[in-house]
Amino acid sequence: MSSADETQPDGETAGDDTSGLLLTRLTTRAERNAAETHAISLAYDKYVFEARRKKRGVRWLTTEFLCAVHHDMFGSIWDWAGKYRTDNLNIGMDWHLVPEQLRLLCDDFEYWNAPTSTMPILEVAARLQNRLTKIHPFRNGNGRHARLITDIFFYSREHPLPRWPQTQLMSEGHQIRARYIAAMRDADQGDVSSLVKFFEDCLARPS
Repeated sequence: MSSADETQPDGETAGDDTSGLLLTRLTTRAERNAAETHAISLAYDKYVFEARRKKRGVRWLTTEFLCAVHHDMFGSIWDWAGKYRTDNLNIGMDWHLVPEQLRLLCDDFEYWNAPTSTMPILEVAARLQNRLTKIHPFRNGNGRHARLITDIFFYSREHPLPRWPQTQLMSEGHQIRARYIAAMRDADQGDVSSLVKFFEDCLARPS
């Protein structure tokens, strides 16, 4: 799991922005990344590795749940954790639209994930991650949040979890990032096939 949102599309919030930092002792970006990585691992324990599976057919994806997960990931470090952003960034929807768009996403996900739905699991995951990233509901951490929410969904369906690439540690990292961004942009236009293939390749990566 990348603590620097290395697979986020262009326009992510700069890692050197310390507005809202609660742990002021974290004076370097490396220290903040390490603290976030630890907090995110605890969130994974809570929501995936030690959690009861979410039941299909039960409305578990709600706006309250999305905010709670984000807060558990970043709330010990940043005061904006779990709170919708209140300004526009160079990525994401207009901040006024965030609450409505998240509600619509939760409604759509309930339909995609219904027991009667025939939508393939990887397509549901791709649509979920793309929409959540496109909305960009929080000031920062949106890419990592979207990946954890996707993993919670995979876990709920007893599906293997992808090994999301830590592109900063890979010699071909820039190529992986470029491929992910291109796939997300295709999904923005309604074609999720490239993103589904990206997920398939993440599933196929060796441990």
